[in-house]
Amino acid sequence: MAFTSVRLYNFRNLSNATVDIAADEVFLIGENGQGKTNFLEAIYYVCYAASFRSRRDDVIRRTGEQEMAVHAAFTTGDRTPAMTHTVAVKQIGRSKEIELDGSPIADRKEIIANVPCIVFCHDDIAFVAGAPDMQRWFMNQTQSLIEPHVIGDFRTYNRVLRARNAALRDGRINLLDALDEQLATAGLPIQERRSELTRTFAQTLSHLFSMIFGADRTLELHYRPSWGADAGIDAVRAQIAQSRDRDTELRTSTRGPHRDRYPFLLDGRPLADVASTGQLRLVSLILRVAQARLLADSTGRRPVLLLDDVLLELDPDRRARFVDALPDYEQAVFTFLPDEQYARFRKQSTRTYRVEAGVLAES
Repeated sequence: MAFTSVRLYNFRNLSNATVDIAADEVFLIGENGQGKTNFLEAIYYVCYAASFRSRRDDVIRRTGEQEMAVHAAFTTGDRTPAMTHTVAVKQIGRSKEIELDGSPIADRKEIIANVPCIVFCHDDIAFVAGAPDMQRWFMNQTQSLIEPHVIGDFRTYNRVLRARNAALRDGRINLLDALDEQLATAGLPIQERRSELTRTFAQTLSHLFSMIFGADRTLELHYRPSWGADAGIDAVRAQIAQSRDRDTELRTSTRGPHRDRYPFLLDGRPLADVASTGQLRLVSLILRVAQARLLADSTGRRPVLLLDDVLLELDPDRRARFVDALPDYEQAVFTFLPDEQYARFRKQSTRTYRVEAGVLAES
């Protein structure tokens, strides 16, 4: 799958236009604040019907406008000619509409399954240095890219969790027996999948880390489930029952997949305690490479990669190693500042756009 064009309407500061991006690599060159990241966000938006920068849809629309849309055409398959499809995400006031090949779809997981996309950006550092919920979010996204049907499992668990927390807050203790059983039933499959995914992901991550950092350094990723490793349904039920008094006192659910942790160890020590900011940022980039590789290895689908100024802070040697470590992809869109040495990465088929004040001009 690769995008051939993106049509924009009232998307942030970008001009209303159709941009031809039919190429394996696309370079966006421009100063900060001109619209490079906005264009990456537009591509991401038609892949997920959501932004990687904000949970609020209204901030994506151009200021003062009530409607916004992104339409994209993409190709699939190895046959010649390749099959062309379209995807569109529209905002009209507070409503959102998603279309695939002109037909409305009710659930955005249908487009995730069709258009795998992975973004590399500066905020990714939160996945290694941020709160535990950021690591859970990243691993949930990885699982969803590989097995989109698990999105339904996450939704079910979160729905039960919200109901249980509401019962705890409101003192409706009579509901807890039923909700505890539902929490165990919905949560245990999530824990089992996370355990299996982490084993595979950690191996890929460790290999890539050694490639880029050097064989004398080690990076480990572990999974620490709240209910304990290899817990069966009876053990989970017992743990939920044991924590009920504490949950009632705190008025929230203190055990379950929503409290799982993913500690990183650098040379056997907690990563966030010993790594520099530069090392944390590079690990976050390697994390995305591992995600892309695992997607390709598990599904046979090559992703679209969106790389937002991520090469800027790497020294030349690690920059070259990072680029070499990228998996096979259908398409990659890079952003660069004008004074970066991007020419060394440009291929004969690369399309290059200058971005200024929201206008993309091919150069």
